[in-house]
Amino acid sequence: MPTFTNRKKVRGWKRRLRQLERFRLAHRALDVETLRQSHYDYVKIWLDPWSRLGGRNPPVWYRRRILAALLDIHDAWREALEAAGEPYYLEVWLFHPDFHRSQVVAALDWRMDHYQNVFEPAPHAAARPPALYDDPAYDLDRFTWRPGTEVNAYMAQPGELDAETEADFTRRAARIEPRQNGELLYVFELGGVWQGALRPPASA
Repeated sequence: MPTFTNRKKVRGWKRRLRQLERFRLAHRALDVETLRQSHYDYVKIWLDPWSRLGGRNPPVWYRRRILAALLDIHDAWREALEAAGEPYYLEVWLFHPDFHRSQVVAALDWRMDHYQNVFEPAPHAAARPPALYDDPAYDLDRFTWRPGTEVNAYMAQPGELDAETEADFTRRAARIEPRQNGELLYVFELGGVWQGALRPPASA
C-alpha cells in the first residue's frame, strides 16, 4: 500500500493553485437564511491530494495560500453577517501542527456558546499562531486569537482495560480524572488550535 507523506512529490502546482482559487470562490457567499435554520455553517479545507486518508499538511508556502483563502472567506462571511444585523459567532480556527484541519466557522443563537467553548483553553500556549503562517498577503494580528487544545476523552471502569492498554493510556494521557462513580476519564491532547475573531466572540 502506498504511503502518503509530505515527502511524496506533488505535481501540477498550477493546477493546485487553480483548484484553491475555485475553492475560495465557491465558499465566499454565505447563505444567511440557511444559517438561521441550521444555526451553524463552516468551511473546511478540502483540497486534493492533502485531504485524502485523514489529511496531511501541504508545504508551508501552500499553507499560507490556503490560509489567505480562508481569511478571504471569513471576511466575506463577516460582511454578510454584519448586514444581517443580529448577534453572531464567526472565527477562523487555525490548527497546528494539523493545519489541514483549519476552517472558518459561523454560528447563530444557541450554537454561539457551543463553539465558544468547544476547545480547552491553553493558557501556556503562544498568544497567536506560529510565525511560519505569517505572510505579506494578510495580517494575522488584526485578529484576536484564543489558543486552545483539542482533546479526546475515554471513560473506563477500573480493571476494564487490559494491562497493555492501561499502560498505554496512562503513558499517553495528558491527565487522568477519577469520577464519583469510580470510573477513570483519560484525556488525550490531539493538538493545538488558535481561534481568531475580529471582535470579542459573541454570546447567546
